Amino acid sequence: MVNIIPAKRSHCESTAKADIVLLVDDSGSISLGDYEGIRSFLIQTVNNFDIGPDKVQIGLAQYSDNPKTEWQLNTHQTKQPLLKAIAKLEHRGGGTNTGKALNHILHNNFKHNVGMRADSHKSAILITDGESQDNVSLASQHLRDTGIEIYAVGVNNAKEAQLRVIASDPIKNHVYTLSDFSSLLDIVNNLTINLCNSTNSSLDSVRLVNGTTMCSGRLEVKFNHFNQSWSSLCEADFDQQDAEVVCRELGCGAPSVLQGALYGEVEAPMWTKEFQCGGNESALLDCGRSDSNRSTCSPGKAVGLTCSEPVRLVGGASRCAGTLEVKRTKWRPVQDSDWTLKEAAAACGDMDCGSAVSTGRRNNSLEESVWWIRSDCVQSGYALRECASSSSSSSIVELICSDLLVQPIISMSSTMDGVSEAQQQGFQVHRGSDFTISCSIPLQYPGGSFHLTFTSSNTTYNYTLPAVNHSADFLFPAADPAHQGNYSCVYEVFVFSHNFSSESRLLSLTVTDPTVFIIRLVVLPVTLLLFIIAIYFILKASRGQKSGPQENTELDSYNLGVSRAEEEGAQGAE
Repeated sequence: MVNIIPAKRSHCESTAKADIVLLVDDSGSISLGDYEGIRSFLIQTVNNFDIGPDKVQIGLAQYSDNPKTEWQLNTHQTKQPLLKAIAKLEHRGGGTNTGKALNHILHNNFKHNVGMRADSHKSAILITDGESQDNVSLASQHLRDTGIEIYAVGVNNAKEAQLRVIASDPIKNHVYTLSDFSSLLDIVNNLTINLCNSTNSSLDSVRLVNGTTMCSGRLEVKFNHFNQSWSSLCEADFDQQDAEVVCRELGCGAPSVLQGALYGEVEAPMWTKEFQCGGNESALLDCGRSDSNRSTCSPGKAVGLTCSEPVRLVGGASRCAGTLEVKRTKWRPVQDSDWTLKEAAAACGDMDCGSAVSTGRRNNSLEESVWWIRSDCVQSGYALRECASSSSSSSIVELICSDLLVQPIISMSSTMDGVSEAQQQGFQVHRGSDFTISCSIPLQYPGGSFHLTFTSSNTTYNYTLPAVNHSADFLFPAADPAHQGNYSCVYEVFVFSHNFSSESRLLSLTVTDPTVFIIRLVVLPVTLLLFIIAIYFILKASRGQKSGPQENTELDSYNLGVSRAEEEGAQGAE
């Protein structure tokens, strides 16, 4: 069921063609006073569109027991005759055969010979006050199958369950339930916006369906413009550059999520081409295409895409402060209409700028067209551009969001060899040496101050210095173990009559003792030298012990040789 938004004059700006058939219940349960409310509703709705043979055409049929065509799509080619025809409508009375009426407009009003155009967006708007006495399911399905979008407005005793059967998806945009006919005027603006958005989408070849906003959903590509046939895409045939083109084509911001199975299961995609976008094209179908390499694509692999919302702040000192602008068909400033921080918070959130700090206004000096943002619509969870309608105003919104500052940069340097010692786990500095922690921030605003916060296991300190040339240096003359811990820089500045702050990453500092290093440097070589000497003497002693037996063996051999010679000489003398 669509949320009811207070009526305010809106106008649909579109270059697309639209063929709209109004289907009005004039059964006996509707009093003459209620019927006057229907006429007023129809007049206000028609007033919001540009009527013409190349613009919007509107036909009308009434029904009770039997349906009757009051005029065809091409009967009234300008707005004034159409408004006069509505004023002359007569109430008949009778039963409520909605199914028969839906069949009637399909076979008698949505026809080329009575003005329906092949390249138009086609919509039917049903207004009824009771439950149908015949079956509506099949008739409404036939209308939807031929590419006709159905809106169902139920008043008094109309059954919401039956309206849901009749209406197109998504139900929240196509079903209205009202307690009485006086509430009809309250939905004119919302209905106009939904009709206008649908009409504009007929010019497109891509769309996002089943999403939470107009910039999110399952991606579909139109592969048959005549009967408005659409197909989802397979993840294997789509990449980040393709997503950038789609988001731009839809008038949304950059893609933030590209993932399948996010927005409901569907049948396997019918599209069989792989897109090859460079990322700078204005439309997806402008990109190169090749036959897909995939053999199959399961339902859970259909492309789901989320684009950021087209909201921005311009003319301020940063991207999170300035004049609020929203893009639908084009970028426009937003009319100041007593904005509260609730509406402002939605805008700040869309831009990833934190929460809203303040709202203001300035004169619309250029007297340009603006968007009027309906506060009830925003507070119901709709995106800003879904709640925007064309308007004019001499005053426009200025907005300041909390996430105003970029993150400061923290760094460290030491007098040790004049070079900072960056380690993978943080920074190290020798005990007793000077060191400096520097805080800086890119140029945004003059002035401000830096607060250096130090935390250790048992203490916390804060040091403050003014920002000079957007930086500050905190000097520590002699490092000792008490300086060991985590440091961060916090930059504070007073701008736009508010205090803003931003904190850096943490810097981890370890203090080392150089005397321990020196002792290790001396002791290790001495110890190694003593070890080598000890090994030398051990080896020498071992060698001395082995030399005694060896020498005795050699002497024995020598003496043995001499004895044998003497013995042989004696034998020869004999």
